[in-house]
Amino acid sequence: NVSFPWILWAVGWLAVIKAVLWLAYEPVLPEALLRTMGFKLLLAAVPFVVCGIGLWNRRRWAVWGAATLAAVNLLFLWFYPKSLQAYLIESEVNALSMVLSAVMLLFEGPVGDALILLAVPFLFKTTRLPHGLPA
Repeated sequence: NVSFPWILWAVGWLAVIKAVLWLAYEPVLPEALLRTMGFKLLLAAVPFVVCGIGLWNRRRWAVWGAATLAAVNLLFLWFYPKSLQAYLIESEVNALSMVLSAVMLLFEGPVGDALILLAVPFLFKTTRLPHGLPA
């Protein structure tokens, strides 16, 4: 559908990918940091999927949810800066590790969260209010 706003499509996919990408990646981290990151990502997985689907259905509540989750992720990184290590991939092949780290930072890390927050004004313009509420 060419009339569907591409930003809703893109942010919806970003939210869904943020929810599941960590399942395919096991960083080499100290056990305490790995446990903390796993707990954080596990708590955010289902809400990110729900918000992504809500965005595709043009629901206003999904914008609030995705923005809140992105802001909480950025605050978590602010208060626990060691967690940035979880998005950086180290391998023998330097170019490959840079590409994979960029993918993790974009889709799972703070870059993706910042992109969601930057998109919020446009997301509000393209989503619907619940029935019965004035515009």
